Amino acid sequence: MSSCHAVIVTAAGSSRRFNESCDSAVKKEFLTIGGEPILAMAIRPFLQVTGTGVLAVTYRDGDLEVVRDIVSGLTELNSGIEVLFVKGGATRQESVFNALKALTECKKCNDIKMVSIHDGARPFVTSDIVKACLDAADVHGGACPCIRITDTIVKVGEDGLLCGRLSRDGVCTVQTPQTFRFPDIYEAHLAAKSGKSYTDDTEIFMDWGGKVVFVQGSSDNRKITYSTDLR
Repeated sequence: MSSCHAVIVTAAGSSRRFNESCDSAVKKEFLTIGGEPILAMAIRPFLQVTGTGVLAVTYRDGDLEVVRDIVSGLTELNSGIEVLFVKGGATRQESVFNALKALTECKKCNDIKMVSIHDGARPFVTSDIVKACLDAADVHGGACPCIRITDTIVKVGEDGLLCGRLSRDGVCTVQTPQTFRFPDIYEAHLAAKSGKSYTDDTEIFMDWGGKVVFVQGSSDNRKITYSTDLR
């Protein structure tokens, strides 16, 4: 069998910040934009990349049937991609670890060479960004799309007053997909389970000793965090 690429899409979060911003109980990944669920939009570009062999989607307790319905509407899955539905944990780190563990147990485990980890609430990723991250991670071990900071960065004191300026040289915001060699990223998560808590897989990989390289991101590749982001 030839090597393949796996993708983990996280959809097990609580949508707390989104719900607080609009006084709603809706889960943001299940909302639609242009008639298509945000979660489906986040998944589709990965399925359009040659070599994608496994899709693992994490879900919150009670959401499995909704997630199944959304994923079943993706016609690209007819190409024989293996689909895994993985119950998430209490944190994003736990959810990603559960998905990585599921990859080690799936039928195509021995064929997986690379893994992309993507936010289910980041619907505007493109297949070009996916492929750029795959190519870069194949060389360096890890890669993620980043946007260079252009605004002035200030430090604010406990009294609310500006108390300094920080250099923006080399400073970026990080996006997903964050892409890594497999099973290296699984080994990194195993090592991280007994350490500090993380919110970012690149930090887990780097603390393990791996290298992560910059890939040019896009301002369009935004994450839906607050209700105003839907505009």
